[in-house]
Amino acid sequence: MLIDTHCHLYFDSFDEDRQQVLARMAEACVGAAVVVGIDPGSWEQARELAASHERLWYSVGLHPTSELPADFLAAEALGPYLEGDNAAIAIGECGIDLHWDTNTLEAQQPVFRSQLELARERELPVIIHTRSANAETLELLQSVPGTRGILHCFNGSPELLAWALEQPQWYISFAGNVSFRKATELHEAARVIPAERLLVETDAPFIAPQAKRGQRNEPAYVRHTFEALATLRDEPIEELEEILLANARRIFGVDF
Repeated sequence: MLIDTHCHLYFDSFDEDRQQVLARMAEACVGAAVVVGIDPGSWEQARELAASHERLWYSVGLHPTSELPADFLAAEALGPYLEGDNAAIAIGECGIDLHWDTNTLEAQQPVFRSQLELARERELPVIIHTRSANAETLELLQSVPGTRGILHCFNGSPELLAWALEQPQWYISFAGNVSFRKATELHEAARVIPAERLLVETDAPFIAPQAKRGQRNEPAYVRHTFEALATLRDEPIEELEEILLANARRIFGVDF
């Protein structure tokens, strides 16, 4: 059984066939998926999906390209989602994004820090987004020690990888782009990371793996990403699958 550790099933591109998507997920032996919220609207949608489907769990975070209130406090904004029977299992995704010019670095930094501090306080994993901002992301991560979490859709950064591997409670998650033929940096990273620190994800509906490239991504396709990872590492499918399942259970604290 595999776990899709990161997807966005509330996107309207799933509105016409969401139930079929979940059925295909089960058929592919993908036992669960984590629906990742990125702004207030999607927090509610993610929570509702998790409440409605036993195979879905969710996280809440303010994405660096979302609207960032100047007075944002993670404890106030996200706190209500961390209580009760249908509580979020992680904070995020959050981080730094300098690829798009939606928000300045100065606006993003305190929002990211607040979420890191909340994750540490609540002893929850934090899901990290970074794009064109490896150094800036690393600086914030180092400034809030004692966190644990996931480098989501790992981008191949040697600096972030070195830091994460020094932290016993940090994991590296690969998305469909690790299966791309020309993604040599990702291939090299995938071969050297200890199996006990690996996760797989779809980031659906984005970044479909090579076998489905150009299509809308969905949780069932995480198996293509996993098989590409196993091939790159030259490891037996069954053994690696068991390890990644254990990793997902360990980082999220959930018996998927």
